[in-house]
Amino acid sequence: MLRMLQKTILAVTFALSAFAASSQNQQKIDSLQHLVTKETSQKAIAYLYSLIAEEYYFNYPDSALKYSYIGMSYSKRNNDITDLAFFHNVIGVIYKNKSVYDSAIFHYQEAIKYNLLDTFYSGVAANLNNIGQVYLQKGDYDKALTNYLKSLQIFEAKNDTLNIGELHSNIGALMIEINEFDAAEEHFNLSRKQYIMAGAQMQEAWIMYDLGNLKLKTGKPNEALVYFNESAKVWEKFDRIKGYYTCMLRIGEIMMINGNYSEAEKLFAKSRLKLAEIDNQQSVAESMMLMGRAQFQQKKFILAIGNLRGALKLSNSFNSNQMKLNAYFDLYQCYKSLNNTDSALYFLENYKHLNDTIFSETRNQLMAEYQIKLKLNTKEVTIKQLRDKAQQQELINENILLKNQQNEMGIYALIFLVVLTGLFLFSLFRRNRKTLRLNTNLQAALKEREVLIREVHHRVKNNLQIISSLLNLQSEKTEGHNPKEILQISQSRIEAMSMIHENLYKSANLSKISFREYVDNLCKYIETSFSLSEKKIDLQRSIDDIEVDIDQLVPCGLIMNELVTNSIKHAFDIEDNKLIRIVCIQKGDKVRIEIGDNGKGLPEDFDVLKTKSLGMRLSQGLARQLKSELKYGNNNGFKAWFEFNNEKK
Repeated sequence: MLRMLQKTILAVTFALSAFAASSQNQQKIDSLQHLVTKETSQKAIAYLYSLIAEEYYFNYPDSALKYSYIGMSYSKRNNDITDLAFFHNVIGVIYKNKSVYDSAIFHYQEAIKYNLLDTFYSGVAANLNNIGQVYLQKGDYDKALTNYLKSLQIFEAKNDTLNIGELHSNIGALMIEINEFDAAEEHFNLSRKQYIMAGAQMQEAWIMYDLGNLKLKTGKPNEALVYFNESAKVWEKFDRIKGYYTCMLRIGEIMMINGNYSEAEKLFAKSRLKLAEIDNQQSVAESMMLMGRAQFQQKKFILAIGNLRGALKLSNSFNSNQMKLNAYFDLYQCYKSLNNTDSALYFLENYKHLNDTIFSETRNQLMAEYQIKLKLNTKEVTIKQLRDKAQQQELINENILLKNQQNEMGIYALIFLVVLTGLFLFSLFRRNRKTLRLNTNLQAALKEREVLIREVHHRVKNNLQIISSLLNLQSEKTEGHNPKEILQISQSRIEAMSMIHENLYKSANLSKISFREYVDNLCKYIETSFSLSEKKIDLQRSIDDIEVDIDQLVPCGLIMNELVTNSIKHAFDIEDNKLIRIVCIQKGDKVRIEIGDNGKGLPEDFDVLKTKSLGMRLSQGLARQLKSELKYGNNNGFKAWFEFNNEKK
């Protein structure tokens, strides 16, 4: 009886059934602890500790963790695999809520191992769902979706409406994170239907929160506010700190949309304190980040930086990519507003690098995988229906044959008809198979084209962001400079990037571009734009015939443009024999680029860390994007060089 009861508890984990536990009641805990002292069965003692942990779970996670470990120690003595799976799962949920993600995943996997030994597949599905939630909070969306779909497949096979509803709710939340809002709404509607079928009215508190989040993301804050308030009422009624103050964070965001930054800041500060009480580090980091944004809007830049750096530090501790991405961009804006160019550029570079990591081609592949996996069940049902119809047709044919056994000619006629029908069907089958193959190839080509178009748009967007940032940084260096010269330099930077896209659409390979062809075009542009023939400057190049990835070509092109234009402006005092040379050599996987001139060279006291030249500092930052270092020196004139690995895709 006890074993069956524990399986019932495990089938829907603490993470999925926040409403199953009763409110904190110290008298009840005291009674349970008293029963522990009277009990002699280790199995019964383990079960009593699971009930104590359940009472502490929602608002006192450290106490819940303590009693879960004690209960698990009794289960180990008894080698009870059901109890061990139960306690590993509960401990995993507590660690997940404390944002200790590696420990959470370890305990979930241990729970899966024991559930498989116990042939308890609902427990396996519940833990796969929990693992998906961890990866969602870490920003690892492909792993999150993979675990969600595995869990959903098991629960659908068991027709478990409550957990099917939970999975659709979680998948909908993931769709919001990758901006697939239509798919998110579809899953939320499916979730509500499953909850209605299961008679689980209170679970709709999460759905109301999810729908509010969807409305907020799609620019409908007033509709979102209604959902968040309804969800918060349920959480407050059942004294669920995490659920209630998560709603408060969203309501604070709506306050900021309406321009009420001061009240939003107060709400974020209160939420941070309450969430810290239950040691929910992910939500604490989010409240600090939102508080920093509210302070930024009030021009409290120093306070904002303090909160944003605190959020970034916590995000690094539990490795949440999405939260780190937001913190990088917010810190960039703060330092830019304080005219701290070095710090602004540092956080902008980190933002761009992490943004490319998260929103890469993998995301498009993830959506394609999602569409395929989600439709598998529908296809299986269709196939089953076709098989049933075929069986029905076989029975009809047998009855016809039996009824016409007395008429030999009728039988022959029927056989002849069946043969003709078979030939006809076989012909149709071959034609349909060919059509299906063509349609499949066409769909694959369209999907590939869609992925490529998204990739091109993504790269153009990134380059436009770089151009905007370069112009912003250049605008801070205009004092004492010729406006025409500044515009010419900015134009050369933009042209260096636009040539990449010109070469890209001419190339058969959308990921690699001929480096020699690109440098030739760039040099021709510089020769014309800066009138090198009139200035008697010879721009020479020696470039190996290699192909370079577009993401590496952007910083390479900008570095070469900066150094060449710098030599044009500052290198020469004499009138004759002025030479600038670009050399590119590939040895193995390494590419070495050298830019030099025969001018007067660098001053003896030159220090790149102290220079006020935006071009020099920008070149250093671009080299770091290539995981390289730009080095300078004098060798019968100025010389600069750097090396990087030529990535193979």
